[in-house]
Amino acid sequence: MRPIEKKQHGEVVQYTDSRGNVIEHVVQADYDKYGEAKLPLVGNIGRYCSYCEGLREVDALEVEHCAARRNGGSETAWNNFLLSCKVCNMVKSVSDFGEDIHWPHLNNTYLDFVYDETGRVKVNPVLSGLSATRARNLYNLVRLGRDDQDASPMDYRWRRRYETWKKAVDAKAKYEAGKWSVDDILSKAKDTGHWSVWFTVFAGIDAILSRLISDFSGTCASCFDADNHYQPIPRNPENTDDPICFFLVTNNNFCLQKIKI
Repeated sequence: MRPIEKKQHGEVVQYTDSRGNVIEHVVQADYDKYGEAKLPLVGNIGRYCSYCEGLREVDALEVEHCAARRNGGSETAWNNFLLSCKVCNMVKSVSDFGEDIHWPHLNNTYLDFVYDETGRVKVNPVLSGLSATRARNLYNLVRLGRDDQDASPMDYRWRRRYETWKKAVDAKAKYEAGKWSVDDILSKAKDTGHWSVWFTVFAGIDAILSRLISDFSGTCASCFDADNHYQPIPRNPENTDDPICFFLVTNNNFCLQKIKI
């Protein structure tokens, strides 16, 4: 799951409205109506679901409350907002995890999950302790484990990941054959979504990884080590009660190595 960097209260985001007007907007701590935060969120983190990472039109995205309103979460606070597709928002269970959950705007959630060529997502098997618990809670929150065996006939999320994986593999072959440029790859990735699939498929190709981080608006650059082939790194290393792991890139494949902080 793509880790994101949300703008803070008082910072400026830029977005384009339906009339084609480019708007510069100062992020508010609270919004009178939470729907008014949708376009600023799009300007900040792009037209992508914060959970399944699928690309959506603006009117198909919903302002998602991290802490559910029925559980006392603020209805109007910017720091309680993410963007969600309709499916992720619909299947999202009422969160009673408290602090025992990872969030894409607070943690390096790319470390939480493993993506594969079948369109499936699994909790990173090398996580342990609170890291594993919090990743599992996020996984269960929006039912990321649904696949062709147990997904609703109306839940296409796994299938879109599967199709994106094939597109990414094809794009990689064209890039390595010199038929596609870095710009071609990024254009295809941004038009498809599923950032984590592209980042996984292009592991070890720094020219692509760096642009996936910089070109997808709001991606948390500090979650990746630019001096070491963009390996994902812990976002909150001072949080020693939540030990986490990181990926080492070897021969263009991700090798898993567990480290204690």
